[in-house]
Amino acid sequence: MSQEYSGFGQLTDEVTLAAAAGGKTRAQQIIFNRYKNAVVRTLVGLCHDRELARDLAQDVFLQAFTKLHQLRNHQALGAWLKQLTIRTALSYFRAQPPTAEPIEEEFVDSNDWSAQADWLIQLRDIETLIAQLNDNERLAVWLYLGEGYNHEEIAELLNEQASTVRKRYQRALEKLNTFLTKEVPHDHQA
Repeated sequence: MSQEYSGFGQLTDEVTLAAAAGGKTRAQQIIFNRYKNAVVRTLVGLCHDRELARDLAQDVFLQAFTKLHQLRNHQALGAWLKQLTIRTALSYFRAQPPTAEPIEEEFVDSNDWSAQADWLIQLRDIETLIAQLNDNERLAVWLYLGEGYNHEEIAELLNEQASTVRKRYQRALEKLNTFLTKEVPHDHQA
């Protein structure tokens, strides 16, 4: 029995990959249809704007089909496409005017982050919650919780210090916690 994969974990055979790299429209369409939902879902999580995510997804696939000949292992297509998706979003955000963020110089316990991440993952309406964050905070939270990157990897992607990413992530979780405590009544009297 074969195992079905979804998202970026789907496999593409060597023949389809070679045909797509050679510019064959049908093969490119197969790859596009196979990965479009994963690409758009990741981009919506990163930028929280469906129209922008669709525009960036077009950029991802245009870049992918242009650079597909560089991919040596057909089994790595999903991981390569995921990396390209994230880097495309990061490039977009880097091109935007920076938002001023004060960096607090306080020490934050990393064990506390894990506990905070647990409650965030269990929430039902993540999109409404994530909308409370600015672009930089959303990137840090999504890459950490949604994509499984650690703070050092995120720092490398963003060309920042790991401590800056950790502090931004902590501030984002504090902002989300504040939003939740305002939105969720503590007293359930009728």
